[in-house]
Amino acid sequence: MIEAGARIFISYARDDAKSLALRLRDDLRAAGLTAWMDVADIQGGDNWARTIERVIESCDVGLALCSHKSYQSTYCRAEQMRLQRKGKRIIPLLVQADAEIPLHLEHLNRLDFSQPSQYAERLRDLLSDLNVGRAFASLGGDGEPETGRSVFRPSRLRRLSVPEKRDAPAFRRALAELRREPWLGGRSWWTYFLFHYLDIEAVANVLNQGKLTAARSGGSRRSQDQLLGLNFRPRTPDMWFREGVLPGTPSPDRLPVPVCLLFDLESTICLPAARFTSGDPQVVKRSSATSGALAELPFELIYHDEAPKPAEKDEVLRSRRAQVLVPSPLTLESLQLIWCRSDAEAETLKNQLTDNTREQWRQHIIARGDFALFFRRSAYVDRVLPTADGVLITFWPGEWDDPHHIEIHVQRSGGDDRLIELPAHDLRQPVRVGGPPGWFTDGGEVRVMLDGRLGAHVRVEPFSSVV
Repeated sequence: MIEAGARIFISYARDDAKSLALRLRDDLRAAGLTAWMDVADIQGGDNWARTIERVIESCDVGLALCSHKSYQSTYCRAEQMRLQRKGKRIIPLLVQADAEIPLHLEHLNRLDFSQPSQYAERLRDLLSDLNVGRAFASLGGDGEPETGRSVFRPSRLRRLSVPEKRDAPAFRRALAELRREPWLGGRSWWTYFLFHYLDIEAVANVLNQGKLTAARSGGSRRSQDQLLGLNFRPRTPDMWFREGVLPGTPSPDRLPVPVCLLFDLESTICLPAARFTSGDPQVVKRSSATSGALAELPFELIYHDEAPKPAEKDEVLRSRRAQVLVPSPLTLESLQLIWCRSDAEAETLKNQLTDNTREQWRQHIIARGDFALFFRRSAYVDRVLPTADGVLITFWPGEWDDPHHIEIHVQRSGGDDRLIELPAHDLRQPVRVGGPPGWFTDGGEVRVMLDGRLGAHVRVEPFSSVV
């Protein structure tokens, strides 16, 4: 019989991948997941092909172990293609470094399990990918774009070189229990991530350098002891005061163009040196490192997301600042998403990256407003769109009616530049910059300054190429 609730299907060739498949199955089960493979799990008398068809039908993810023999196997290819046809997520795993990848899997990022000495690190990568791929499943699949490809980072370009905590499975069980809490509701996806906010220029530096350092965490006092604080939740109380540009003189404590980095919670909190707090580290003055302490955290207060009652306000706001503390610098193996407020800001971030870094991260920089990672109280540039004779710039005006000082510089690919300055512009009104018909035929670059701070710097394709 098929094991109830089978969610991960392992496709492999028995001749050269059975030992890895068995090890993966056992380790995935030990991590609290349900993994299925045919050698041990099809009982005598079951119809072999029908059983596999039913398992594929019910699974969430297929692991395609790519080996010399699987490339030659008609059965392995049939399993992989059925997974693909049924719309299942497929993660290719290399059994041998020189194993060929079937054409229908060639476009997918893969994890390299070919070196036995690196198995523990690759398993952590796999667990992270399996975990975050489920983050939005409870919300009806909103985390999946129309193409059906996951928005999550599907592979690791740099590898961790340290083991996990000894009680890492217990951490995962504690988080699994948390995710079953009915009071989470639409916040259930929060429990898969840690959240870290930086200004857009700092995020570009982090991605270009491949590491996050305490010195770049917005001037935090934690820089003194070289610890980074990653928040359990988005929209922390600190961000209420720091997010965005306000009319008037810029404040050095604010993040004019905030970007949220989303790290996989499980793989980060299981790092050997990781600790965590029950509230604001500067207030509670103590941290913990065990799975038992994690299970005791006041998550109903940490994830509280309504206006607190006066009697509980201080406790709720303190708990909302709970963090996971990790040594600095932190490399980016567990970074899954780079979340921006608008399309214009996402394109601006990409334009600040080196060519190699942009190619590495471009599919993981997203701009979506339906998951409320930002307060959006202040103004920002929303979109920069081509028109028949120029560009149209729209804004998010924020909560204040005050006018803003706007400078717009349009640099055409095939001609002169144009600079427009609006000393007191109402951001509820879009701005058009252009000329006679055909003026913007070749497209160009648009730079928008909002109250003296960079609001957007994007490359705009010609109108004819996007209609």
